Amino acid sequence: MGRMIIYILLFLTTVMPAGVFAGRIPSVEVAAIGTSVEDHIPIGVADSFPSSVGRVYCYTKILDAEGTSITHRWYYNDAVVSDVPLKIGSSKFRTYSYKTILPSYTGAWKVEILSETGDVMETLRFTVEE
Repeated sequence: MGRMIIYILLFLTTVMPAGVFAGRIPSVEVAAIGTSVEDHIPIGVADSFPSSVGRVYCYTKILDAEGTSITHRWYYNDAVVSDVPLKIGSSKFRTYSYKTILPSYTGAWKVEILSETGDVMETLRFTVEE
C-alpha cells in the first residue's frame, strides 16, 4: 500500500504544474497587446493598430506558475502562425512575445495564452487596419 502511494505521488508530480501542489492555481493577472514593452510595462496598448505598426507585443503577467511554462499562440485570420513558449521564473512573472507585422497583414489577429497543459488561460483579440 505504501509503495502504491509513492508511485501515485511520483506520477502526479511529473504531470501537474508546480504551483498546484502548493494550493495555487496558475492565473493571468494582466494581459495586453501593445506596440512595445518598456521596463516590464506594455506601451501603446490598443485593440486596433495601423498596418505600419511594425511589431505588436503580447505582454503577460502570470501568477503562481513558477517552474512551468506558458505559450503565446498567435493567430492571423484564424490560422495559427506561431507558438512562442515562455518559461516562468517566479510566482509573479512578467513576460512577452511579439510578431512582426508586415503592411499586408491586415485583418483579425488573436493571441491565446496557454498553460503548460495547453488550457487557454486568456484570449486577446486585435485588428491590423489598412
